[in-house]
Amino acid sequence: MPKPATLFAQTLRSNERDRINKALKKAKDPAYRDRLRAILWSAVRMKVGEIAGLLGKHQTTVASWIKDYKRFGFKALTVGKSPGRPPLVDKEGRAALSDALRRSPRDLGYPFTRWSALTLVGHLHRETHTMVSPDTVRRMLRRMGYRYNRPKLSLKHRQDPHLVKRARRQRNAALKKPSGSPAASSSCSRTRRTSISIPA
Repeated sequence: MPKPATLFAQTLRSNERDRINKALKKAKDPAYRDRLRAILWSAVRMKVGEIAGLLGKHQTTVASWIKDYKRFGFKALTVGKSPGRPPLVDKEGRAALSDALRRSPRDLGYPFTRWSALTLVGHLHRETHTMVSPDTVRRMLRRMGYRYNRPKLSLKHRQDPHLVKRARRQRNAALKKPSGSPAASSSCSRTRRTSISIPA
């Protein structure tokens, strides 16, 4: 395999050069234009380093374009949309997550009564053998239309409503300011100082 410094595209035939030039005039994608120019320049024996400098690209990027063109031809220059990383939770995982959210954890044999992101991580691993992070689970919940909130502890179901009302009345009565209480008046007595002259 030739080194990038000595790598060149093959000499272009007239129909190949015309095809690249026509594509260059119509191209709207800057990345596609860069690839077309790289092949034209490489075909006239311009070095990879010089092409990379003109296009503001790394030498390995330009070298990979030239190698792809030499191997696959004109179709290798087309800029395709990158598929990206495959989703961490696939269709089976989403189905398992959706099924779990419709049921109580106790029904599935767990000792707790509410789902959390961490417990759903464990459930997905048990069902699909896929390990994801709690943040991934939270993102999946948002995409599925669920709202993830922290549960609030409430003992309201254990309270007697009559006792609660009586406690509120007592509290309100204690918080009221006493009305009509006379203000204590303090009498101030002033003592008059008299100067006494002591004979020498």
